[in-house]
Amino acid sequence: MNGVLKIEPCISTTLNEYNIRYEYFSSTYNIKVINRSHDGLNTVKSFKVNGEEILEKQVKLIDNSRIYELEVVI
Repeated sequence: MNGVLKIEPCISTTLNEYNIRYEYFSSTYNIKVINRSHDGLNTVKSFKVNGEEILEKQVKLIDNSRIYELEVVI
């Protein structure tokens, strides 16, 4: 039943960042998308979960009552 969360942000070139709170059963995923490039391409350059870089740029959704902090930099 567990899935995968992959972030493919679409953000205006004038917006610096936005935040999303995603709940998966008992777990919470706080997602911050940071627009450093402002180029309109929206290419994910960095994907971190709880401060750890994730090269696959996705996270497995787990129902474990924890809070996860995701930082996506484009």
